[in-house]
Amino acid sequence: MAVTLADTLRPRWDAELASLPGTFSVVLSGLAGPLVARDEHASHYAASTIKVAVLAALLDARARGERTALSAALVHARFPSRTGGRFELSQTDDQDDATWARLGEQVELLELAEAMITVSSNIATNLIAERIGLAAVANFLTRADLATELSLQRLIGDAEAEASGLTNSVTAAGLAALFAGLANHAWLSADDAALAVSMLARQTHLDALPAGLPPAVWSASKGGWVPGVRHDVALVRPATAPPYVLAVCTTSPMADDAVLALLAQLSAVTYQEWTRWHA
Repeated sequence: MAVTLADTLRPRWDAELASLPGTFSVVLSGLAGPLVARDEHASHYAASTIKVAVLAALLDARARGERTALSAALVHARFPSRTGGRFELSQTDDQDDATWARLGEQVELLELAEAMITVSSNIATNLIAERIGLAAVANFLTRADLATELSLQRLIGDAEAEASGLTNSVTAAGLAALFAGLANHAWLSADDAALAVSMLARQTHLDALPAGLPPAVWSASKGGWVPGVRHDVALVRPATAPPYVLAVCTTSPMADDAVLALLAQLSAVTYQEWTRWHA
């Protein structure tokens, strides 16, 4: 029987993960679909990785000519809760002082999308999701056949909704499929898909999967983290092999710096096996 990529790569993943506490999900995908997977359908709290789905839904709504997706948004910090009333988003939990400095101003949605992806802005995410509606994100995920893998049920910082059981969740399988679909413009036009990928390539948080790649290897990525949760998904374009997507979701009591080192190591061994396989 011929040796497959999974035969060589999966044992290397398992060697890194087998003795660790927590749930670790990993998917390697080509642009046509998944190739190697480990616990790929396990559900994890989404953290900021769900922002990629918000970006895709925004671009989809713009292409459909939806009025709410074509106008600017007034920057504000109070948002409607899924349980009724409103909640105040905290700037101290965000990474985007530039958008917070524009409270009371109108800002174009694509400019907010850039901040949502490149610096993982929470306020920009909420402004976009409030404007286009959570239903627009859900509808996009349904059309993309990803609704069982990715879910946005509330805005960021909606603590009462979270306490009531409304959460945002992802799987490694869903994140890998979303990135592969953007890379091969499965749901968006070539121009809109390229716009999404270019934003992801301007990612400023590069301490997880991109950190395991050799210098100068191109990647576009989006991570997410809260205490006990650290995910990353990356589209990688090696110079000597076809592009691939790697998605890793971790829910673990390990220290965050140890998880970052783990993600970088998983990225490194995946790149090594992928490029060796295609040599």
